[in-house]
Amino acid sequence: MDKKLIFFIALSLFLFLLVSGLSFATEFKSGRNIFVRQTKTIEDDLIIAANNVRIGGVVQGDVIFGSRSLVHNGKITGSLNGACQNVRILGEVRGSVRAFCQNNNIEGTIGRNLINFSQTLNIRHNGKINGDVTSFCAEMTIDGEVGRNVKCGAGTVIISGTIHGDVDLEADEISIMPTAKILGNLKYKSREEARVEQGAQIAGEVEWIKLEPKEKEKKGFLTTKNIIIKLLFLLAAIVTGLILLGISKNFVRGAKRAVTESFLKSLGLGFICLICIPIAVVILLITVIGIPVAIISLFVYLILFYIAKIFVGIAFGEKILTGFKKGKEAPLGWSLVVGLIIINILTSIPYLGWIVYLAVLFIGFGAALLARKHLLA
Repeated sequence: MDKKLIFFIALSLFLFLLVSGLSFATEFKSGRNIFVRQTKTIEDDLIIAANNVRIGGVVQGDVIFGSRSLVHNGKITGSLNGACQNVRILGEVRGSVRAFCQNNNIEGTIGRNLINFSQTLNIRHNGKINGDVTSFCAEMTIDGEVGRNVKCGAGTVIISGTIHGDVDLEADEISIMPTAKILGNLKYKSREEARVEQGAQIAGEVEWIKLEPKEKEKKGFLTTKNIIIKLLFLLAAIVTGLILLGISKNFVRGAKRAVTESFLKSLGLGFICLICIPIAVVILLITVIGIPVAIISLFVYLILFYIAKIFVGIAFGEKILTGFKKGKEAPLGWSLVVGLIIINILTSIPYLGWIVYLAVLFIGFGAALLARKHLLA
């Protein structure tokens, strides 16, 4: 089963890279700290899995990363895609930026679009996005310049910079500062009317859709209906985990070890595979000969997508039960239950919950692919 899993994933990724022209034009880097110095030019696409990443040179292609932090003050001719805790863009990205992170600070230039999933997004005074900004976060501040439209769902939105297109917001608190310039329309949904300071310029129409308190409460995460649904999903995950332990305890143990011993590799590999495999499946479906491989790859992908949180839950639960002491192990069954309960609570926290969910998904997916290696180690 493990050999087939690795074979089909590897084959799918290979065909995807071959068709897209990346199979012989990609540089891989992994380690604790990765530095691309100012004097260095990478003439390929770059894939990074590390703790801390700093890009000071030139990357003539796309960058995909999974790390704790990333600082970019060089030049990327393609797009920047990644997941980490803190992102800081000081340099130039000629393509788009797609970031899954806790804090995202834009102080440089993005040539195309910004797609952001984070707790905070700050587009600083010297930050510039030439395309659209799409963001889902707890807090968004735009003090720089956006070349086209802004669409955001957030808790707090503060606009003090220039937006050349339309603005579409759904937030709890919205503030338009005196220095703000919105050259298109402003449409927003909130409980309270936006605070528009004197001096702010809005060239188009302003439309406010008021969210009633009752409607807002129905969307809350502590409603009876949502609690029952979450408990059912939690129970299903626990049952699935127990079944996995009964069928292949060694595989589960290997995936758990991958989470704790190869945390960054699991995060990076999981992020890359979660993006690349669906694209590879679509490409394979176009060809007649690739349809069987595409169907099997999609089937395996969906299974790993569902069970990914189980491996992270067991690893996390074991750490809790052993007091984070190295070398100690706890019963896998109890670790599963404790870990999944805590993950379920964390993913229920507004705004922060989906960040935890994505992190768990990336790490668990990667750990499943590394399970065999850690089992034999």
